[in-house]
Amino acid sequence: MRLIIDSFYEGERQMALDEAMLILHSRNIIPDTVRLWGFKPTTLSLGRFLSVKDWVNEEELKKFNFPLIRRFTGGGPALHDENGEITWSVVLHGEDMLSVYKKIAEALIRSFSHFGLKASFSPINDIVIDGKKVVGMAGAIKRGSILVHGTFMYATNLDFMKVIKSPKVKEDVRGSAKTRVTTISSLLNSIVKKEEALQALLEGFSSVFKLEEGSLTELEVDIANSLKFKYTNVKWTYLR
Repeated sequence: MRLIIDSFYEGERQMALDEAMLILHSRNIIPDTVRLWGFKPTTLSLGRFLSVKDWVNEEELKKFNFPLIRRFTGGGPALHDENGEITWSVVLHGEDMLSVYKKIAEALIRSFSHFGLKASFSPINDIVIDGKKVVGMAGAIKRGSILVHGTFMYATNLDFMKVIKSPKVKEDVRGSAKTRVTTISSLLNSIVKKEEALQALLEGFSSVFKLEEGSLTELEVDIANSLKFKYTNVKWTYLR
């Protein structure tokens, strides 16, 4: 399985690249891949099927001056702190999203064990520690290929969670985004560095997948560049 340790870039590049990878994988042009990457600047991403007015606190978003990007995958809103979160993507063959979530969760649970933390998979697509979310996942399926991407919050500034809101009926049951999530640094009561978080992810994914470091192909980059317009288009961002 190809491993790509990528850099931190703006959201439109990152979403376009993940979509390009899913397209090419569904045509058997690229191999199964794990990509480790991040957003820069700090960005709020929104699941494909969610309404901006129901899930985004646009006033807080403007205060922080964070970009908003709509993903091509489902799932909830996710805050990607450039100084406190590493994002990851996995693309492989499959038909059952839940089984892929479970397999990736095995890797991430082992990543948390690097820090002496006991995490567990909470269906459908979360990983929790002591009842609080530490990883959220989202995925898409195309012609027998599945791409799943998600968060690894090692030191996310939880004050940034103000940019996320929930429909009132959900918030009454689950609480606010800030109260539902935590980070590795918060759990350890000490600051975790990005380098250590990356090492933990490498250990976790290597324990489940046989990884061999590689690089992006020119075709992946070219198709991603052609898709970037979609993720800067207001009609896509405010689709709902």
